Amino acid sequence: MTFLKDVNDKACRQLKQPLKLDIQGSFGRNHVTPRGMHCTQLHQLVKVEGIVTKSGLTAPKLLQSMHVRKNQEDGHVEQRDHRDATSFVQSSAAGAMPSHDSEGNELALEIGLSVYKDYQTFLIQEAPENSPPGQIPRSIDVICEGDLADKAKPGDRVQVTGVYKPFPATKGDFTTGIWPARLIATSVSLLKDMTEAPFVSDDVKNIKNIAAREDAFELLARSFAPSICGHEKVKAGLLLQMIGGTEKNLPNGTHLRGDINVLLVGDPSCGKSQMLRFVMNIAPLAISTTGRGSSGVGLTAAMIKEPGSREFTLEAGAMVLADRGFICIDEFDKMDIKDRVAIHEAMEQQCVTIAKAGMHVTLNARCSVVAAANPIYGNFDPSLDLAKNIGMPDSLLSRFDLVFVVRDLTTEEIDRKIATQVLRQAQMRLSGVGGRRGVEHMHSNILERRQEVDLRKTQEATEVYVKGVPGADGQEAKQVLTVDFLRKYLRYCRRLTPKLSEEAQVAIGEKYCDMRMRFQSGFDDLMNPNAENKKPRLAVTTRTLEALIRLSTAHAKLKLRKDEVLPEDVNEAYKLMLIAREEEAPESAAAVALDGGDDAPAPAGGASQGTKRTRDVAFEGQAGEAGGISASRFKSLQTLVGRTFASLDEPQLSRGELLETINAGLLAGEPAFSEGEFSTGLDRLEEENKIMTVAETGAVIFVG
Repeated sequence: MTFLKDVNDKACRQLKQPLKLDIQGSFGRNHVTPRGMHCTQLHQLVKVEGIVTKSGLTAPKLLQSMHVRKNQEDGHVEQRDHRDATSFVQSSAAGAMPSHDSEGNELALEIGLSVYKDYQTFLIQEAPENSPPGQIPRSIDVICEGDLADKAKPGDRVQVTGVYKPFPATKGDFTTGIWPARLIATSVSLLKDMTEAPFVSDDVKNIKNIAAREDAFELLARSFAPSICGHEKVKAGLLLQMIGGTEKNLPNGTHLRGDINVLLVGDPSCGKSQMLRFVMNIAPLAISTTGRGSSGVGLTAAMIKEPGSREFTLEAGAMVLADRGFICIDEFDKMDIKDRVAIHEAMEQQCVTIAKAGMHVTLNARCSVVAAANPIYGNFDPSLDLAKNIGMPDSLLSRFDLVFVVRDLTTEEIDRKIATQVLRQAQMRLSGVGGRRGVEHMHSNILERRQEVDLRKTQEATEVYVKGVPGADGQEAKQVLTVDFLRKYLRYCRRLTPKLSEEAQVAIGEKYCDMRMRFQSGFDDLMNPNAENKKPRLAVTTRTLEALIRLSTAHAKLKLRKDEVLPEDVNEAYKLMLIAREEEAPESAAAVALDGGDDAPAPAGGASQGTKRTRDVAFEGQAGEAGGISASRFKSLQTLVGRTFASLDEPQLSRGELLETINAGLLAGEPAFSEGEFSTGLDRLEEENKIMTVAETGAVIFVG
């Protein structure tokens, strides 16, 4: 105060509250984690870093009491300051409530005139990745007062500066000498911006050069978990998840998540867990858990009553701790059904709501979920369809944007490729024997990471490509990006917020209609015992449409498109979603028009249409086929008929006008429908109650 008075006397007189200072700088050995809090730090200023796991309620604490004369209204007021062990100023007269004034008059407490300050306690726990092997994380109680109260919530990574003080018990004549110690906070800082290496001009130039390449998507996907052989499309999906879409908060209060959820379902020993570990390696914030070792409350949040008191505290779960990050759930199929239902709200609404003990609390859980699970019988059963192999309800599967099926295919070529990859890694000599690796190196210690960043600030740009990677069988190895550069590339992409262009909106609508048609056709074939190639598909809902938008936006970010999402991005996202659902992805324009061709189930027809032919044979016989239609051509006709009525918004059309519109909608290189094909196709659609034909006028009425 003396310094402020000398500098600005007017500002010192205008102060209405005590002036508080925040001390910054190097704390040396007093810059620790909760594990480093020992008796040597007592009564010293320390800086502690960790994760907030519990937070108590904010309550008013009496700072200065006002007393008036009881049963008298003469305006006499006496004040008394109140201090306890949390105060840094010791006063012998502080804390006692006066009962009489100096003249012997009885005094009463005036609650309205008294001065209060906010008071809150929360628990800081050592980060799980920082604790030594085989030991549980340590924690420490923190006391916040004034403007520091309610500054941190469960799940936040914070840096707290304060004085470590003991709190001896005042009751009793004897003591054991063991007292609890707490940290009296003087400043609380959130570690939202994780300690990452800054960009330099060469880094930005290299990032733009990679994005300008035609094979940028394939290169980045190949650089994602390069130690795992194959699974290119799975890596591509996880790569788009790391980038994410664009979060939207509409003026009417609607929240549209931008985080992408991915589920990996496959045979054992396919590298699912290793891909989850790589996500933890490159993600700025990631929490790992397992299905068997987690409960629904442990994943979300819980209200806990402290023993010996009536106060309820809020304890955050894994999804709340991973806010603005990633949560990796391994062995997802081992989780109990009741616990699985508990994460439904967190996956879609991205918040956790608790209504217990007369309290209603909402916590943010804005995280991306990447889960790995095994099929319902351990391995995929070829005799069962995809939905029965996964064995999860549609209410849960619809919340995952991508559901990848990872199979252990037994072919000689794939087996030799995997063996070569594993043996080549076994021959590599790692530098720094005994050093940390993978996740342990990435999340070893927040303090060490900050020191490494400080050392890298003056260094050159990050290396782009991995050097010295041997190829298979002496061949030249494909280019692979370094992990550090991949991390920078993803961080650069997350800054962009492109919007959907008009062409992209039309393309997304078309793709969504195609996927709905695929799902509906698979469902109809289940009801028909005479249908061939019955293949139930995963449900296509409105969440699938939102997932298509998020994946398209993520691909546009990957290509560094700042303004708009193009139809090219929509096509890449569409193909990725079809491959994830084990459906044939269209590789050309004609294949898109055919809605997947051979992988679509054959609709039920008459006795003369019971033979299913391949696509090539069907195209060869289309020109001379006058009284029949192939399965693939019928599927194309069914899709185009539904699309025509939906676009024209007309309940009926004439026969000739419908044929003309359908042929006009065919893509280049696809043969037009002949009159014989068109007539046979309409007859089959009428048999399936899709359309109705009026014999008198020749009009076609769409039923659905």
